[in-house]
Amino acid sequence: MKKCILLMLFCFTLLLSACSQGEEDTQEYSGIIGDGKTLGYEYTVTKEQNKFSWKVGYKGDISIIEERAANEDDLVNYMNAVNDSKLVLVKLILSVSYFLIVIITMLILYKKNSKMLKDGGVIITILAGIAIYIAVKASFDLSSSLQDAKYYYLKLTK
Repeated sequence: MKKCILLMLFCFTLLLSACSQGEEDTQEYSGIIGDGKTLGYEYTVTKEQNKFSWKVGYKGDISIIEERAANEDDLVNYMNAVNDSKLVLVKLILSVSYFLIVIITMLILYKKNSKMLKDGGVIITILAGIAIYIAVKASFDLSSSLQDAKYYYLKLTK
């Protein structure tokens, strides 16, 4: 029992010392902090010493912007709009894929004249309806996110 407690204390001390060393290294880090790209919109955040610079672009037209207090919120909002667009695009693709799987399954069961199709028709219809609902909602969300990205891109580059 004492050996177990000593081993746990040693591991805790080792973990604590490893965590404290990692914090010192991140303050002096220079390089790319983050980047994202979706449907033509892109950004890259670079840190050099204590200054941040952003590469924002749309379809290959890239602008380099130095982060200042005046444009910090717009840069973060642009980054969030691009990231949200990427997530919603994945959601849209998954929901359309799910819908296609349900439809293909229904067609296979229909061709086999399956009793399962007759008994589970309501369930299959509900599943297809859910997929359509999620896809339609995701397409509206994607449109909104892309409009936000466009707005902040134009605001930053003009």
